[in-house]
Order: sequence, then structure tokens, then C-alpha cells
Amino acid sequence: MGGAVNTSILLVGCGNLGGVLLDALAREPGIRRLVVADRNVDGARQRAHLARVSALTLGVAPAMDVEALDVMDASAVASLAGRARPDIVLTTVTFQTWWLTSLLPPREAAAIEEARFGAWLPVHLAPTLALVRALRDADYRGLILTAPYPDVVNCVLGRVGLAPTCGIGNLDEIEPKVRVLAAERLGVEAQDVSVTLVAHHALERYVYAGAEGEPPPHFLRVECRGRDVTSEVCARDLLFAPWSLPPTPAWHGLTAASAVRLLRALRSETPVRVHAPAPHGLPGGYPVLASRGGVRLAPIDGLSQDEAIRINEESHKWDGIERIDPDGTVVFSARDVDVLRRVLGYDGARLAPADADPRARELVSRFREYARRAGVDLDRARGWSG
Repeated sequence: MGGAVNTSILLVGCGNLGGVLLDALAREPGIRRLVVADRNVDGARQRAHLARVSALTLGVAPAMDVEALDVMDASAVASLAGRARPDIVLTTVTFQTWWLTSLLPPREAAAIEEARFGAWLPVHLAPTLALVRALRDADYRGLILTAPYPDVVNCVLGRVGLAPTCGIGNLDEIEPKVRVLAAERLGVEAQDVSVTLVAHHALERYVYAGAEGEPPPHFLRVECRGRDVTSEVCARDLLFAPWSLPPTPAWHGLTAASAVRLLRALRSETPVRVHAPAPHGLPGGYPVLASRGGVRLAPIDGLSQDEAIRINEESHKWDGIERIDPDGTVVFSARDVDVLRRVLGYDGARLAPADADPRARELVSRFREYARRAGVDLDRARGWSG
């Protein structure tokens, strides 16, 4: 990557994913300063201490600070942004991390997991909306990257004029699987293979978890040294080939690797082609050109921008999102609404952005009560930072 520059990053949230990201970022050459912000400042400080000594062992020593922060406190967000003046803000904060349902007994877990991922949108949207709004109100003009469910969260934010730069992970976690399998089939090195993928978060259940039924729409092209080999390698078969991964938080290593790849591109003076979810509030994920100046959609031969957006708009339904209205109101699929109503007593057919905070807190409260009745103490798992 030519012309890389030193970068300062504000990492908001130092829970499970945030801690793994911190380790990766601390070891990344070219990051001159890391500011770690979390409501649990003592836990974040311990994690930062570990990251610093681990990085130094590998010969990297970025400056690192730890700050207490509640993202729901707009004045605190503005104050920190003004003091830290980061080039990039990367947030992992969610009111309830995605894997907590796996702590339930099998029967209770199966019942609640009938609801697809989109049904949990309020817990991811509320803190991200509060943080991005506070940053924009404070006239922060740097890049903003989001981890919590960006394919939908960023889309909602875009409808209310608060679109972040883009998200991390999701379709970018799929691309390397296809690339490595295509390289093996062709008998070449993985770096000789390039993948073009337009896809939504919902596709991951089919790619890695073996979900049954027709997968969401997507676009996939595989090239080897500039030659289209999509048919030759049977790319669709590779996309859905069995490829089991460890359960729950172990996935965060893959998400962190994706984030580092994007951040390397965002430190470049010249555009680098990568994949990223929800650039500038668009639904789902796309190939993008990323550089120090931000991200923009990469052109795709044979697929227009409107067609790519339509693929991802249609894919919302596979995550339980019926549609997102122009004002950012989310309408959920009836099936998923029924699951949460029946299992948790939570009634959430629609979600307006202004209602995200109270609806998220209600959903978290009802889930915790459900876990308590099942004999599970969720306090051993941090649910505030993802």
C-alpha cells in the first residue's frame, strides 16, 4: 500500500469485539495513537495495558489513552472528540452483544433464535445513533466506522442524514473464504485471485452456518490474474461449501482482521479496493475504493450501482427486515415480530429512529428476564459493549 500515513483512532467500546480490535490495532504499524473509550473504564484500562505490552513485544508502540465514556451522553462524546481529535472513530458499542442467546439452555435458545438477526436491531441502532448524532453535532469531520449490524444500522442513519463512512466485517468476512477455495481449485496462490461480491449480512448464515433454503440475492465474480474464472471454479459452490467456524466470540478475530484491512486502505494516499458494508448509508455491502479521503463504491463491470443497491434492499427480508421507510422507520417481518412477542412479550412491529433507545432498553430487559427464568446469569457476559 503506497503512501500510507500515520493515523489516530478513537475506539469506542472495549468489550469482546472491541478488545480483540484493540489488540489488532495496537500491533498495526502506522497507527500513532489509540484512544480507547468505554463506560467500564477500569476494564478498558486493563485491556489497554495488555494490548500495549503485547504490541511492544512485537516491536510496535503506539501512544494509548483510556477514557470513560457513555455514548448516550452527547456532551461527553463531543468533549472527547474535541480533545482526542481522531482521524477515525471506530465504534463497537451495542446494548447487547449478538452471541448472548448461545448462553441459554438449548430449548430456550432454540425458541428465541427463531427470530432472525434483524429483530434485534434496536439494541444495535440506539447507541450507534446516539454516538454518530453527537459526533455530527460536535462538527466532527473525520471518518466514522461502525461494527454493530452496519448493513441495516447505517442504512437507517443514512435516512436521517447521519450516514457513517461505512461499517466493518460482514461481506468482507465472506470474500476470503471464496478466494482461498478458488485458489485451491485453480492451483494458484490466493493473492492471484480476486473476488467481487455484493451481499448483505444475511448471506453469512448461508455461507458459514449452513442455513437451509434459498439464500438472499447476491452478486459474485471470481477472477484469476484478471481473467474471469467464475464458471470455471463453480464460484457459487465455493460460496456455500461447508466451512465451519468456532462458535460465538471466536468470530471476532475475523471481524478484527477485516477492520484492519479496511483501516490500512483508509491510511493510503491512493485508493485501495476492498469490500465494506453500508458505505455512506447504503444497505448491505459492496466493493469499495478506500483511501485517506474516505470510501466510494467501486465500479463493477456488468452490474450498475442501482442494481447492486437493489440486491441488498431485497436481502433485508432474509434478516427479518420487511423494509426501511424513507424517514428511517423500520418495518419488521411478521414472523420475527411474532417470535419476540410469543417468547419475550416484546411487541415491536415497527421502529422509528426516535424510539430506538427506549425500545432497545425494553428488549434488553425482557431478554434478561427470559434468561433469568431459564436459570442463566447474564452478568458474567458484558452486554453493553460488543
